[in-house]
Amino acid sequence: MNLCTISVALLCFLNTYISATDSPIYFTGYVSINCGSVGTSSALNGREWMGDVKSEFPALLQVKGSSTTSTAIHKLISADPKIIRLHFNSATYRGFRGLRDLFTVEAGPFTLLNNFSASLTADALGLNSFAKEFCLNIQENEQLILTFSPATSSSLDSTYAFINGIEIISVPTGLSYFDGGDTDTGVQVVGQKSLVHVDHNTALEIVHRLSIKPNPVLSTGDFDGVFPVWAMKKANRSRNDTWTLPVHVGFKYLIRLHFSDIGLKIARNSDVVFKVLINEIIAQTNIDIAKESDENSIPRYRDYMVMMRGHKREGRSDILISLLSYDELIDGRGLLAGFEVFKLSNPDNNLASPNPLPPQQDSPSWIIQTLLSVVGRRNAVATFAVIMIAMVNVIVHKLREIWEAGSSEEKNKPSARAERISRRFSLAEIRLATRNFDDALFIGRGGFGNVYKGLIDKGQTTVAVKRLKSNSRQGAHEFLTEIETLTELRHVNLVSLIGYCNEHGEMILVYDYMAGGTLVDHLYKRQRESNECTSLTWKQRLNICIGAGRGLDYLHTGHGVIHRDVKASNILLDENFAAKVSDFGLAKHEKRSTSESHVSTNVKGTKGVL
Repeated sequence: MNLCTISVALLCFLNTYISATDSPIYFTGYVSINCGSVGTSSALNGREWMGDVKSEFPALLQVKGSSTTSTAIHKLISADPKIIRLHFNSATYRGFRGLRDLFTVEAGPFTLLNNFSASLTADALGLNSFAKEFCLNIQENEQLILTFSPATSSSLDSTYAFINGIEIISVPTGLSYFDGGDTDTGVQVVGQKSLVHVDHNTALEIVHRLSIKPNPVLSTGDFDGVFPVWAMKKANRSRNDTWTLPVHVGFKYLIRLHFSDIGLKIARNSDVVFKVLINEIIAQTNIDIAKESDENSIPRYRDYMVMMRGHKREGRSDILISLLSYDELIDGRGLLAGFEVFKLSNPDNNLASPNPLPPQQDSPSWIIQTLLSVVGRRNAVATFAVIMIAMVNVIVHKLREIWEAGSSEEKNKPSARAERISRRFSLAEIRLATRNFDDALFIGRGGFGNVYKGLIDKGQTTVAVKRLKSNSRQGAHEFLTEIETLTELRHVNLVSLIGYCNEHGEMILVYDYMAGGTLVDHLYKRQRESNECTSLTWKQRLNICIGAGRGLDYLHTGHGVIHRDVKASNILLDENFAAKVSDFGLAKHEKRSTSESHVSTNVKGTKGVL
């Protein structure tokens, strides 16, 4: 997405009025605006993005003051709940100084963001691009007006506002987050008997959306493609099934718990007691569900309200969501399929929170901090000297980090021949291919590290991305061994290495994607991508054995390579169930002459596998 920058203010409005003379077709799906672009383009998921430059439609993007943008697309949208998704890319843009983006975003009477800095937010998240999501209930005869206003600045360096993309998405029928104000449809406050109404006078910010099970409720039906960030945001989960969700204090939060089908059946038909706790207070049990439902009416989700008290300047606190059960079924067939957390606007129609603090840097020296606290402003010369010493210390510290990172990359650098044959990926390419190592793309785990599914070459090629575990001692050796080995080998029954990444302490390998998974998945019928693996026929098993044998024979007789870790989980299958031998991190080249009698007896491979 491109850039739309605003020096003074920007108004973007979408009409929802009803005309008496003509009957316009109201847009009930989504509107996607690629700010600063020309024409229409399609994303990898097939969604069309409309440019706002030289639009043939009537102008609906009004700019007061100087700006680099033009008009946007004019669409009529239906009067119903809407998701507003604002996309930001924090890159440095020509003609605009970094960290000077500071602006307010308003949607009608609601303040969505106030004195917001996309640069600071991106630094805190560790991402280049991110999105902020909000939900508003649009009424009939009402305009949806988005206003971007740069903060006033008394300095010579003026602030600016920018936006890269805007999406307006209709919430599917039956899953609205708003009620009609009826006394029976309010939201239960956790720990209280009172109800709180979420009506059209309230705006929501979507702060967490997490899937616990592979097939969440929101991944089917009308929600396909609407919420691509489902399960992208991570929550810290402890071993006792507790999820820790950081939120800003000073706001009410709506928590929607989505129940799984099998969990509901267990809740109704078994003696196993499930409990869902929010902030250590019981919010739901399977007994409650049984009381509230009959055979033809089983609730798919329940909403709860919590108040995170405190002043906004106090920053963040945690919402705790816990699952308790005395049965081990809770881990594999639990009550919850997922949950969503929404921030509610305050009575002053404000959703804005303070900007996050920049990422914490390692302290250069505790001695410097002590000197600063002692000297303070008492002696200007001493203070200046201490500041200069601190700056030099920070510079030396950073240079040392850069040198260590460079030496680490040089140490783990493949041979010149391997570099010529293999493709070298940048870390940015890998993060883009795996959506920043999204858990939803996780497909396996091995001794080397985690494996993710990814897309490269503008989404044209599907690959498997293996990422070295942090602080792994053996991984660096395996990393080089696998690159050096696979660049020398080419066989139909060996997995193919596409390339590697060796940047910023990361060691990553990129392979051809094997759609059939591992042989062990099929032999033991493990679940893979929420579908049970196909049971192999005896003919398929025979062909797999023959293929794996041919691959090993090629290693032993053709190149003198001993694999040393042959097992079912290292035999991969393509879409036609052809076998591919993989994982050459422990492989060894046999270079002994006939006169050598020494044989290494060190045990290698996997325990329990011969």
